[in-house]
Amino acid sequence: MKFMYQYRMPRKTLCVLLTLFLLMPAATFSESQESAASPEDGFEPSSGMSALGGENFSMEDIPSEYLEPCSRQGWVEKVSYPFDPENGEQYNTATVYLPQGYDESGEQYNVLYLLHAADGSPKKFLNPDKITALQNLLDHMIADGLLQPLIVVAATYYPPGGEAKTMFLDKQVELISKFSLELVNTIIPTVEQEYRTYAESTDLEGIIASRTHRGIAGFSLGGVATWNVFEQEMRCFRWFLPISEASWSDAKGGTSGIWNSDVSAQVLYAAILNQGYGKDDFRLFVATGTDDVAFEISTKQMKSLLEYDDMFKLGDNTSCSMMIGGTHTLTAVYTYLYHILPALFQP
Repeated sequence: MKFMYQYRMPRKTLCVLLTLFLLMPAATFSESQESAASPEDGFEPSSGMSALGGENFSMEDIPSEYLEPCSRQGWVEKVSYPFDPENGEQYNTATVYLPQGYDESGEQYNVLYLLHAADGSPKKFLNPDKITALQNLLDHMIADGLLQPLIVVAATYYPPGGEAKTMFLDKQVELISKFSLELVNTIIPTVEQEYRTYAESTDLEGIIASRTHRGIAGFSLGGVATWNVFEQEMRCFRWFLPISEASWSDAKGGTSGIWNSDVSAQVLYAAILNQGYGKDDFRLFVATGTDDVAFEISTKQMKSLLEYDDMFKLGDNTSCSMMIGGTHTLTAVYTYLYHILPALFQP
C-alpha cells in the first residue's frame, strides 16, 4: 500500500486530480461503524492512498512496531475542568499526552486538540490507565525524529452524564455546535495554564495571540466539531484536520448542509471572511477513505470547497487526501495521523 500525501505545501501551480474523487463509488453515511475497531485492535493494512492535487510523496504504511510500546515513552495525565464555570458543580475530563522529556526540557510546546467519534470518549485515544496505540504512535514518531514533540489533548464535546450519547445524530450535531465556546472559554484555559504552551496568558487575548501553535483534529462526529471550530473560532486555531466527515452547517444556523455541499461550502467560505481572516491564515487537511461510510459526503464537500479557489488553495493552505480501502475506523485514523502530523505547525 502506498500513501500519497502532499505535505510540503509548495506554492507553485498544482495539478488537481478531482477525477479520482468523482469516479469512486458512493457510500451511505452512518455512524454505525464507529466501534468497528478500537485503539487496541492493531493496525489493519489498507491498499493505497491518493491525494487531490499537490506534489505527491509515496510513503509506506505505519511500521508495525510503531503501534507497540516505545522505549522512550511519554505519558498521559487526566485534567478536569468545570463544564459550567458559573455553577461549578459539573466537571468534564480531558486526557493529555506529554512527550518524553517534557518534565526536563523547560520548552514550550505546540498543542493539538483531538476529538473522538460518536459515543466515544477521550480515552479512546489517550488513557492514563493504559498505553494506547495512539500513544505508541506519538512516542515512536517523536523518538525517531519524524514529529516535533508536542502536547496532544483528547477532549470531549459531550456534556457530563452521558445522556447526549443516546440522542439521534442530528440532535448531537446541534448540541456540539456550541462546543467551540466551551473549548475556548474552559478547556484551553484549563489545559494551557497547567502545561507549557506558547500561550503567554490563558485569557482570550493570550489564546488568540498563540493561535499559530494550536491545531484541532477530529474523527467522524469529532470531525463535525472540528469544522464548527473552523467556522466559529479560527481566531484561536490555525491548523485544522477533520477526518471522515463534512460540515453540517447551512445558511440558517441548522444542520441541513450535510445534504447540500454547495451550501455548507458557501457557509465555510463566508465564515472565514466574517471572522476577519483569509487564505493565508489557516491550514486545512481533510482525509477520508474510499470504503468509509462518510466518503461521499466528505468528497462532495471538498469538491464544493475547491470551487472557491481564491480561498482554498490546493498545495498551499488546503490538502485533500483519500486512502484507497480506508474505512470508518480508528485504525484508519492512525494512518492519517501518521502521515499528516509532521506537516502541522510548520512555518
